[in-house]
Amino acid sequence: MGLSLPTEVNLQRATILVTAASAIPLFLLISPRLRTRIHKILKSFKEKKKLYALLSQQSKSDESTNINSSSSKIQVSSLFVHPIKSLRPVSVQSSPLTHLGLAGDRTLMLVRPSASTNQYRFMTQRQCPKLATLNVSLPTVTGSKTVIKISNSDETKFVLVDVSPHAIQSNPVRFEAGLWSEQVQVVDLGDEPSKFLQSIIKDDEDDYADVRVVAQLPNDGRRVDERYCPDSAVDNLGRVPKVSLTDGFPILIASEESLEELNRRLREKGKDEIPMSRFRPNIVVKGLDKAFGEDEWKAIQIGEGSGATILHVVKGCPRCKQSCTDQVTGERFEEPLETLRDFRALDEKGEEVYFAQNALLQPMGGVGKEIRVGDVVRVLTKGDPVWDIDTVAAE
Repeated sequence: MGLSLPTEVNLQRATILVTAASAIPLFLLISPRLRTRIHKILKSFKEKKKLYALLSQQSKSDESTNINSSSSKIQVSSLFVHPIKSLRPVSVQSSPLTHLGLAGDRTLMLVRPSASTNQYRFMTQRQCPKLATLNVSLPTVTGSKTVIKISNSDETKFVLVDVSPHAIQSNPVRFEAGLWSEQVQVVDLGDEPSKFLQSIIKDDEDDYADVRVVAQLPNDGRRVDERYCPDSAVDNLGRVPKVSLTDGFPILIASEESLEELNRRLREKGKDEIPMSRFRPNIVVKGLDKAFGEDEWKAIQIGEGSGATILHVVKGCPRCKQSCTDQVTGERFEEPLETLRDFRALDEKGEEVYFAQNALLQPMGGVGKEIRVGDVVRVLTKGDPVWDIDTVAAE
């Protein structure tokens, strides 16, 4: 069965209210900015109705032909949550969905002062490959605290970090940190986790004594790039979805078929295959008819019935040298970028290569639900692939 439609009545009511407001003559006197927002809301309702109508039509078609959506051969094969940006992920069998994506994904990150501006900026495996050797747990409740555990590769050394919402919200040590072109409000989590990280990643060239572990403020207003957000993913106030401390979008989807095609080309060159961990996705799927078929996805449904959720696939993910970092040892190689340039480059220099797709959660059909390994995936709509509008150099 397809997705149930509990929000259809609300959509109709909201559409009537906003349409009535737009008919008032005073609408013409509203500021251009507010007028644009109202038009955006109206368009969003219209696109949502189209999407839910499509779901309803497909559900009826399944019923009439006695076909259940579980017959779809595309399924979720793996799920990964990254509690701290650029540290090792946690493989899970299921994950609740929040307005930021998979629960607990990249709500913490590492920062250090920029040599040029002396302002804090995010730090990843791009600058420090040894971050790939650090484990981090999902939050667990211990007494009155919610803590995560950061440990070295074999877990012989570790530190516990209090990430309780109250502890973060009440912490006065706050500042803005640069994350690509944005400034994000963060909370410093203290000296203990910072010193622990420094002891693991320091080397002959850098002692990383200025590295800090920070958390995103719960009320931080960071949002996805509006240029990539489809109208149906806008909320009822015309706002694009919020995002955690990811590079820009809440969820990253990759397929096993795409990885197999890349590995086939690596084998032809006499090179070693690489695991999916190189690309650090959240959701891995299998069962596609062709490699990189996910490039053409626009809206997908994961799960069935009232538990199903809708994701909007919005743009390809550009790959940098981080994908060349072994996620076990922290060693860096030339692959897979070298081979991806052979067939996934958009420019003559081979500097823009893509693997996996960024996605947004449907605001009225996903928050509070859960994605599980084994969930069926139904492709609702397709279209031309979308790549970066602006070229962004990897830091």
